[in-house]
Amino acid sequence: MNIRIERYGSEHADAWASVLRNAKNGIFQFERAYMEYHADRFTDLSLLAFVDDQPVAILPAAIDAQCVVTSHPGLTFGGVVLDARIRSGVAFEVFDGMFAFLRECGGRRCVVKLLPAALSSYPSAELEYALWRRGFSLQRRDLSSLLPLGAALPFNSSKLQGAKKAIKAGIEVGADDVSVFHALLQAVLAAKHGVAPVHSSEELVLLQGRFPERIFCRLARLRGDPVAGALVFDYGRVWHTQYLACSDEGRDAGALDLVVQELIREARERGAASLSFGTSTVEAGRVINEGLLWQKESYGARAIVHDFYEGDL
Repeated sequence: MNIRIERYGSEHADAWASVLRNAKNGIFQFERAYMEYHADRFTDLSLLAFVDDQPVAILPAAIDAQCVVTSHPGLTFGGVVLDARIRSGVAFEVFDGMFAFLRECGGRRCVVKLLPAALSSYPSAELEYALWRRGFSLQRRDLSSLLPLGAALPFNSSKLQGAKKAIKAGIEVGADDVSVFHALLQAVLAAKHGVAPVHSSEELVLLQGRFPERIFCRLARLRGDPVAGALVFDYGRVWHTQYLACSDEGRDAGALDLVVQELIREARERGAASLSFGTSTVEAGRVINEGLLWQKESYGARAIVHDFYEGDL
């Protein structure tokens, strides 16, 4: 068996896509069309692994001025994406080859944002085990919330009443323009927290144009005006609410409760296994936003973790 590691270049586009098509822990955010929308912000150090000349693994990664390699600084998740057919023994050799290659490229330390198990289509804990065996330590653990759609806990009484109130008020939920949702999100974040969304409107429009089946929004309108909404990333088995927003008028009318209720219905109909509400922690996971967590768990979601590991190369 011959294992070869190469640094990603445009000539590897087909091989990269091939690994993602056959992967057990790949999501569309690892596609080059997504990664490269902000390529100017990072020094890319992504890798591919070949076994007997067949591409079997990819590592989305970048390196900074302090020689720290992160997988991936511009993405929510990272890690080594594996072809589902690869056995653990081969995977461990691939990891060893990748870490050695990163050292040769000047990397001194490595941070890996592990993909939560719920987002994988098949068991894929090889990297987590390998990092532990290499002496990597848990640097950060975010608390996230996930709602299994097959046997979901029901909304609590206040959320259930909110959805009913929204219907009675004549609020309608449907597909809408991403830029309209962003304007609502931007106004809500500025008014409540004095911050701006991570993505600009132009970036979301660009990404939605590249991934129209994977990125979409659902907007609640009251008398024609947007009052609540969600931007959804469809990871296949899991739908993830990348952003949720609700105006004061929408909150009084229960609009977001209706949006979530409709998302659950639609995700079930389209075959998703779970609905993700994302993290409720700040300060590297050590502080919980209790109000945000309460809201997500009021929809029936419960806790999973998103782990970050760090160690020397």
